[in-house]
Amino acid sequence: MTIEFENKSLSLIEERQEVITEIERAIFTSRYSLTSKHFTIFSTNSISILYSIWEGFVQKLFGIYIDEINKEEIELFSLCDNLIIFCKERNFRQLKEYPLKNRRKIFYIKQLKTFYSNDIHLIPRVIDTESNIGLEVLNRLLEQFNIETYPEHWGIYKYPNPNLKENLKLFLKLRNTVAHGAELLPEESIDQKMYERFKKLCVDLMYDLREKMLDSLKNKKYKN
Repeated sequence: MTIEFENKSLSLIEERQEVITEIERAIFTSRYSLTSKHFTIFSTNSISILYSIWEGFVQKLFGIYIDEINKEEIELFSLCDNLIIFCKERNFRQLKEYPLKNRRKIFYIKQLKTFYSNDIHLIPRVIDTESNIGLEVLNRLLEQFNIETYPEHWGIYKYPNPNLKENLKLFLKLRNTVAHGAELLPEESIDQKMYERFKKLCVDLMYDLREKMLDSLKNKKYKN
């Protein structure tokens, strides 16, 4: 079962890795003769591009992971509790905001009847990244699928270096500043060193997320 996930997820990482490396070469090396103005524009926006690749990867990887689980056609209550909650909340927005009008309540009850009358439940492929994948959001996503979460201090991302939480927080801050058209502080200027820092962060997390999901699939952590 995991062979297809192994191949697809590895290809996904390698494709993203090639793209973010090409972006670095195009902007921060002498491959192209960029004017000072163009270099400033492209280097500043490189962090937003890098983030979009990172978030897109997370969404795609979870989609591939969910596809693998759905192949088993597992009964709802054979899934782990976190996944049952995920399925219900994805199918029923009323759980977060109960309807006030009677006709909407009736519609909700009919939906529930249909939901529980089905033996097999496919896990929805859509995950909510909140367009801000910091440590809290990443861990929330992992927890929903019963996958091991990240500590604040992980791998090389610990004292005396900025920890994982701090790195992701700064990555998001820079991305949001640029994406919203605000000015970066002088010390936040995006140069090749800054780009490489977050490029490495993304690649490290990509490979580790893949390993976490492989472990979950092999040990069927998504089941009760």
